[in-house]
Amino acid sequence: MVKHSLSKLALSLTVALGTAGSALAATTIDFESTATGTYSSLGYGPVSISFLAGSGTFDVQNENPGPPVSDHVLISYFTNPGPGSFQATFSGGASSVSIGVNDYPSSDTDDVHLRAYDAVNVLLASDFKVIPGSGPGVTLTVSSATPIARVEWNQTGDYPGSVYWDNLTYAPVPEPGTYALMGMGLGLVSLARRRKAV
Repeated sequence: MVKHSLSKLALSLTVALGTAGSALAATTIDFESTATGTYSSLGYGPVSISFLAGSGTFDVQNENPGPPVSDHVLISYFTNPGPGSFQATFSGGASSVSIGVNDYPSSDTDDVHLRAYDAVNVLLASDFKVIPGSGPGVTLTVSSATPIARVEWNQTGDYPGSVYWDNLTYAPVPEPGTYALMGMGLGLVSLARRRKAV
């Protein structure tokens, strides 16, 4: 009877763990639902996007320079040319963040950067890549055990700010209760296996 109850409890917690894990799955903002135009900020649930230079404005345009960028994309060049940075802040923090970037084929190269900061502006992680004039596009990724409060991304080199950004993807930070539930579930699964072996 105890074995049976313990097995049922372990099964219930395993299902709960799966539900908690799926709630923490990465979310991608692809900008498809955002109308083309000029913006000073955009909000997507716990994520807020802004531009940190010049007039603080940027554009959502419909462009397709190639993977990983297509259709509705972000670009700062037409309202604020130069190496200024986009910023995304995460209410509740993120454990990882990535964003795709590409440009149409040309003779110039694009140096692209992504930097992650904690709540007191300590740099946690960064990624840097070069897109040659003929492509292909790239995805920049940062991750940290310390919650990421915000990220900044930009392009330097030739014609700074002239690349297209798309598919901002982030994984939220698990809440402490999720860790407790995971620990309890794993402990009960282990106990149920030990009793079954006896």
